[in-house]
Amino acid sequence: MEVQERNGVKIYSLNTGATLPPWLGERARRNLNKRDANIRHRVDLIQDFDMPSSSMKLRQSLDGRYILAAGTYHPRVRMYDCDQMAMKFERYLDAEPIDVRFLSQDYGKFAVLSNDRSVAFHAPYGHHAVIRIPTFGRALGYEPHSCDLLIPSSSGDVYRFNLEEGRFQQPFTAAAGGTCIAVSPTHPLSAVGCEDGIVRFYDNRASAEKPMVMLDIAKATDGMGFTDDVHSNIIGLAGEVCSVAFDAAGLHFACGTKSGCVPLYDMRSSNSLHIKEHQNGLPIHTVDFHKGSDCVVSSDCKLIKLWRMAGNYELGTIAANIESQAADLTHVLIAGDEADPTGSNSGLLLCASEDPRMQAFYCPAIGTAPRWCSFLENITEELEEENLQTGSNTAIPGAAKIESVYDDYKFVTMEEVERLGVTNLIGTKLLRGYMHGFFMDLGLYAKIRAVANPFEYDEYRKKKIKEKMDEKQASRIAPKKRKKTTAVNADLASRLEAKAAKGDKAGKTAKAMLADDRFASLFENPDFGINEQDETFKLRNASGVSTKGMGNKDSDMDSDRDDDDDDIGGNVSVAGDKEDESLRGDNNAMYDSYDDESESDDGFAGAKVRGDRYYDEIKPRSTSNASATTGKQIAKNSGTTGSKTKVAFEALDVEVYGDNGLGDTVYQDITRVKKDMMSLGERLSMRSSIQKDQLNVVKGQGASRSASFVPKSSKRDRKGMDESSTGKQRSSRRSMKDIRK
Repeated sequence: MEVQERNGVKIYSLNTGATLPPWLGERARRNLNKRDANIRHRVDLIQDFDMPSSSMKLRQSLDGRYILAAGTYHPRVRMYDCDQMAMKFERYLDAEPIDVRFLSQDYGKFAVLSNDRSVAFHAPYGHHAVIRIPTFGRALGYEPHSCDLLIPSSSGDVYRFNLEEGRFQQPFTAAAGGTCIAVSPTHPLSAVGCEDGIVRFYDNRASAEKPMVMLDIAKATDGMGFTDDVHSNIIGLAGEVCSVAFDAAGLHFACGTKSGCVPLYDMRSSNSLHIKEHQNGLPIHTVDFHKGSDCVVSSDCKLIKLWRMAGNYELGTIAANIESQAADLTHVLIAGDEADPTGSNSGLLLCASEDPRMQAFYCPAIGTAPRWCSFLENITEELEEENLQTGSNTAIPGAAKIESVYDDYKFVTMEEVERLGVTNLIGTKLLRGYMHGFFMDLGLYAKIRAVANPFEYDEYRKKKIKEKMDEKQASRIAPKKRKKTTAVNADLASRLEAKAAKGDKAGKTAKAMLADDRFASLFENPDFGINEQDETFKLRNASGVSTKGMGNKDSDMDSDRDDDDDDIGGNVSVAGDKEDESLRGDNNAMYDSYDDESESDDGFAGAKVRGDRYYDEIKPRSTSNASATTGKQIAKNSGTTGSKTKVAFEALDVEVYGDNGLGDTVYQDITRVKKDMMSLGERLSMRSSIQKDQLNVVKGQGASRSASFVPKSSKRDRKGMDESSTGKQRSSRRSMKDIRK
């Protein structure tokens, strides 16, 4: 338990001590109380006074015996019995709760407003009924005299649901959305705070839809509060009303704004008595009156202020400031008992927060402890710790460090349990299940780890020695290290580096791939190694991946430059090479005798020009014709002086056109040029003659026709047979096929 003291006022934080694991038994708890002062000084005001994630609202029943808490996650409500100081029951909800309200004197009937536009009614036996409202509700208010449940909404309407008749009544209307509501305990009057900074007062007895009185809070607090222009634009209007409250006598009214201002009004005047600033620039989520000390209780998410409103003190004097050290506060409740249900004489404040554990503060300066926890008055002085916090909010030097009981346990995941080989302990008291793992006693964990890995200390010692040696060598001037080659996929890395050196688009992609950490395993992990001898790799890369030609930057597997050069006669060896030059001669009959069989045997039908329509007719040209060298032998001039010139033959109707100025020879298709010079009639006649030669149309009875296509090679073979039958002699020279035989 921590103690805060400011201006001579002591405030005891009851729920800031060490937390105990839920699986600890009574014997273990007693042992901890004996040996640990933090556990011994801890106060469990109400058992299980927490939520799994966070809490939103706290309400106390009208008889003062029960406290209702709404929280998440999962959405739920919990009812606590103050006399038993324990939880009575817990009920789950379908949506996150926004507000709760008691409808009866005890815990039997209460309503829950959720963020899915539903209002759930609960009875002692559980869920009773659920209704839906047209728009999203912001708060709940209950008028006991007319049995009306009031729900201000974001659309501006204040829905009225009559619980006696079980139906909706005509709603109250407003020009802006409602944010909070308060029902006067003395007058049939309801106050609704709105987003436009105006509080609208409605008469619960009248059926009029419009408000009877409007109080402009935004105008009264204009220029006050710790907010700047940028912040006010983010959160909306700085004067937006966030909370409202009536006092028990019905003479005073207070409200809180989004800018952190709390104006106090007398119900008989529209002028404020006093405006209190929190100076944090945070919205005021709770405003209440404490009659016993004549104080106003106002709270934002960081600070609870108790300041005087009447009596012998000056108006607005600070009675106490309570700061939350654990988490942001969401709601504050002044807890009472059966004799004082409203808590007007109580000094116990219960707070809902964004932390799983709900907080409790006890301030003896403003009131006594409720009857159900009257022991606080006797033990608070004895439970003061050395870490007393002063007004500067700093601990006294030399104060003992607060340790958690969880320091005696080690959290282990399921993977660690399997690695240590203690899966057989799951389900026993030695492994306590928690979230995605287990809690294990720290001593037991050390023993099991020593048995599972006996050489761990030696490995740790070697690691530390290596780190120290590396630190000593870091200051030395190290020689320039050679570039390391990758252990895996070295060929792929070299190809990517070669591409990255080019600087083009593909090079940038390769460079980014080498620098990306996501592909680091590709060159480090042997599981990602590429086996180029694998059958699957060969099927997917039929052409293979050559690493010998990486030095030639101009080589590209997908480019057509090498193919074109080969077709023209660059480095391709045709049917007639140096050994067969004597067979070529000047006689052209040999090339006329080429047929399909010789082409299949050779694997190459001369130096064919890609895309030529008449590439099958191969004829050499005379080398003496300089203007049109159709059958000219082509040789590379560089490095061929004094040696035999390599001869290659080009396809029919191709001539050397000239030079493009870059040292490359340009070739021209003569057949295509001649065709372009023809007239339209000549082209049509030539086309009809070709079609007549190639197509034999057979006409038959009926509406169908059949056409047969005669290939050009078959036509040529048939022509050769006709010539042999008429006595024409073929060339006496032998063909390549005959020579091979």
